[in-house]
Amino acid sequence: MSLTVGVLNVLLGLAYTTYGFITIADFKRGWKTMGFSHFGAAWIAMAFTCGPHHLVHGVHIILEGRVGQPLDLLAVAVGFPAGVVFLGLRLEAVFGGRGDRFVSGTPFWVQALPTLAAVYVTILAAATLRITAVGAPRKVYPNLLLVAIYFAIGYFLLRTQLRNRQSTQGWSLSGLALSVVFPTCGLMHGIYAMYASTGAYNNNIDWHGFVIDWLAVPAGIYFLWVVRALYRQSLRDWNRTQFDAVPDKAAAVVAL
Repeated sequence: MSLTVGVLNVLLGLAYTTYGFITIADFKRGWKTMGFSHFGAAWIAMAFTCGPHHLVHGVHIILEGRVGQPLDLLAVAVGFPAGVVFLGLRLEAVFGGRGDRFVSGTPFWVQALPTLAAVYVTILAAATLRITAVGAPRKVYPNLLLVAIYFAIGYFLLRTQLRNRQSTQGWSLSGLALSVVFPTCGLMHGIYAMYASTGAYNNNIDWHGFVIDWLAVPAGIYFLWVVRALYRQSLRDWNRTQFDAVPDKAAAVVAL
């Protein structure tokens, strides 16, 4: 199990870091003609803090003897598909493809998402109650903050998709994926903090992880400010298309 947890974290970290490099290329290209993009800058900050967090955690497990935990595995396994889907769509756009799919109507798998989310959170809550913490060490404080920040980001991303659905009568696949990525990433940080509070990760001196997680807090706050402002339409940003994620209906229709 530890090897699986470690490998999945490393792969997820590589996925987020790769997206950071993709965003840098978009940001640099667009800045020359359209100016600064708060959304692009915030995404870069997010990618290069969230990605390294997973990379460091995975390396500790694979190479340094940190033991992967059951809820750790559940959290990363649930969040992994959404992260890979979003990265795959962005890579497709880089190579000249559509970069998104329009999901017409509200197919069964979209209708099932709220129920699946409720079941997932219930399982995590029930399992957490069975684990006894010895107290939250200072090194997990940023992870606790990130739980709230990432859930708030996910809220505005989902609200945007719900608002867009009224006019498009469908969903953006990349928008749905991104709306799943942030809450699941928040839960991963919460689970990490819980296990660290039990002493499960105290066999590692993890100052680099501690620094990365504290850097992720202002990055997350900045991203939250951007998505909230874009949702409220109080911020103009040429890169907001990735936030709105409203694909061309004629380009591709997913009817599932």
